[in-house]
Amino acid sequence: MRKIIFPYFKKILLRLLLFVLMLGSLACSEEEGPNNVNNPNPQPTTKLEITETSPEFVFWGEEITIKGTGFSTKTEDNFVWLKGESQSFGNCALTNRTDSLGWRKATVISATTTSLTVRIPYVPASQNANNKPCGVYNPNLSITVAGKTVVSPQVKLLGKPFINEVCISNSGFKGSGIIPGKQSNNVISIGGLGMFGSASGMDAKMKLAIGSENIPLIKTDPPIATCSNGYSFTIPITMASGECTPDPIRTGRFSKMMDFVASIEGTSIQSEKFSYPVGSFPDQSIESLATQRASKSAAGNPEIKIKGKGLNWYKEARFISTNSAGCPMATIAPVSNVAGTELTVLIPLAQMNANCTYQLSLINTCNLSTGQIGQVIIDP
Repeated sequence: MRKIIFPYFKKILLRLLLFVLMLGSLACSEEEGPNNVNNPNPQPTTKLEITETSPEFVFWGEEITIKGTGFSTKTEDNFVWLKGESQSFGNCALTNRTDSLGWRKATVISATTTSLTVRIPYVPASQNANNKPCGVYNPNLSITVAGKTVVSPQVKLLGKPFINEVCISNSGFKGSGIIPGKQSNNVISIGGLGMFGSASGMDAKMKLAIGSENIPLIKTDPPIATCSNGYSFTIPITMASGECTPDPIRTGRFSKMMDFVASIEGTSIQSEKFSYPVGSFPDQSIESLATQRASKSAAGNPEIKIKGKGLNWYKEARFISTNSAGCPMATIAPVSNVAGTELTVLIPLAQMNANCTYQLSLINTCNLSTGQIGQVIIDP
C-alpha cells in the first residue's frame, strides 16, 4: 500500500525545527550578555574616564597618580599630554601643540586598568637657552588610549625655585660683597614656584644654602615692589673668609664669589647655583680712642685696649710719627679676644723715642689700613 505524506505536515515539522534552533540561540546570547552575572565570558569595561588625581600639588619632574577606568596595562599604550594651561614660566615654546620638542608629553611610569603613575614634564635650566627652567602651572591632563581621549580638570603644578637676583645688599651697593655679621637685612628674589606657591605652603619652606652654610629665610611682608618673591636673610659672621680677592664693585674692599642655592625644606627640590660675592671681612667698627701717653723710661710695654667689632682680622698695629726725623715708625702684632670685640695693642717703647707723637692705625690680613684711629705721645 502506498504511503502518503501531506505537504502541509512537512511545513509544520520545518517550523518546529526552526523554533527549537531560535530558542537555543537566545539562551546562548543571554548567557554571554554583559548584564548576566553568570556570564562566563564578561565583556571588559571600555569607558575611558578620569576620577581623581593626586597629590593636590605636584612639582615639575615629580610623579602624579591618575585614577580612573579604561587605561591600558601597557605603559606604552597610554598617551598623556599637558594642555590648556594659562600660566607658565620660562621659554618652552608654549604655542607648540605638536610637541616637536618632546616636553609636553608626560612619561607613564606604571599602569593598571584603573591607575596611571605619570612624571610631569618640564625643561631643566641646563637645557634651556636662558638658563632658566620652564614648564606650566595649571594644565589639563589629556589621556588617549586605543583611540579614545579624555581630559582631566586642571591640575596644580609647582615649578622649580630659581634665584633671580639679590635685590638689596647690606654693603649698600648691588653686586658688592654682602657683609657677614651685619644685621641689616639683605633681600633675595626667589621665583619659579608659580601661582600655587603660597596655597601649597611651599614658599614658606624656602631655604638658602651659601657654600656649606644653611641660611634662614624670612618672606618679606609686605612684599617689596622692586623685589618680587623676596626673602630677607643675614649672613653669619662665621662666613668671613679673609680672602684678598678685590670686590667686583667697591675699590678697597675684598670679597669671595660663592654659590647660592635655594631649596624646599622636606624635599629634594632645589634651584640651579647662583653666584654672588660675600665680603671677606665681617661688619667692623672701632670705638673712639682717647690720646694715649707713655713714658720712654717706664718699664715694659704699656697696653692700649681697643674696643669694637670684627677686630680679630687685624694683624698689625702701626705707630707712624708726626714729628721730623728721629721718630721712626714702630710696629707690633695686636692680640684679639675670641669674639673680636676687644684688641690689645702693646706700645713698643723699645722702637720709639721720647718727645715723639705717633698716629696709631691697624692693618688687616689683606694689608688694608684703617687709617688713623688714635694718637700716642711718648714722654721722656
